Amino acid sequence: MGEPTRVIVLVRLGRAGKGVNALCFEPQSLRIYTAEMAQPTLTILGTYKPQISKEVWQEQWQVTCDDDQTREHFDKLVLIEAVVEGLDEPFDMGSFGQMLVEFADDPSRMMVGYDEALLSADGELLIERNMDCVRGSGPLRFAAYLHEYDPKRPLKWQGGEVICPPVQEAPVRLMMLMPYNACS
Repeated sequence: MGEPTRVIVLVRLGRAGKGVNALCFEPQSLRIYTAEMAQPTLTILGTYKPQISKEVWQEQWQVTCDDDQTREHFDKLVLIEAVVEGLDEPFDMGSFGQMLVEFADDPSRMMVGYDEALLSADGELLIERNMDCVRGSGPLRFAAYLHEYDPKRPLKWQGGEVICPPVQEAPVRLMMLMPYNACS
């Protein structure tokens, strides 16, 4: 994360001392205000091992037709719950993930979050579960799945990198809102 952005605002004061809109300014009527604008932040609330039902396991097995490949598919799968704040552009799920060790310098080979969902501020309600649904103003709470998760590596996002908390079992609340869907 970088330094805060400094914003300079010029305001022309009218006769009553209130700001007015004008294209021409007289130097004596200008006041300069500076403010520190905070950089966007990403707070990881939890890194979870999702609960995989027998039905979902079987559905994924139908794709792989192999016990070992199905087990490998779920081995390093996590569900990440986070809050992003201070964005002035849409959240970029394509930048949210981890670089693979064998392709550490190739962003096109990055494992990125998917099957994301926008949650209520308290995390109790599912607002939307679609691609690119993490948008809006104010703090945005969301969850997304990520394959090939490595707890020793940072999680990248459009604002930099963060370290995730240790992996825990997924809370029932989150699994009810975001059950895992088998991949094809």
